[in-house]
Amino acid sequence: MKKRKLLVRKMAHNVRQVNHDLRFEYGVAPHADREMTTLEKKVSPQLYGMLMQQLLGFHGDMQLEMAENLVMFACEHIAHTTGCDSVDMVLDVCYSWIAAEQGILKQSYYGVR
Repeated sequence: MKKRKLLVRKMAHNVRQVNHDLRFEYGVAPHADREMTTLEKKVSPQLYGMLMQQLLGFHGDMQLEMAENLVMFACEHIAHTTGCDSVDMVLDVCYSWIAAEQGILKQSYYGVR
């Protein structure tokens, strides 16, 4: 497991970080995994792995919802939200990654004006 440095460690004094690897305890639900296989043809293997990681820790039904939304964005560039802030923030980042890889990200977001 790659140790991540949390942003709060840079922003606050005297913060200690404890790393746990719970990926295998909270995996991707089978029905969400099946839906995500559609993305294998639409994105690079590296991005596919990153997108799969984003589903971890969410309830299986929410994982399926997220997977369906990611597929819809990758295929039709339609960005759905769920009304759940934690999910929508993850989806927004994922949509941005897909948009960058598919070449539809606006130039101003590449640092070019």
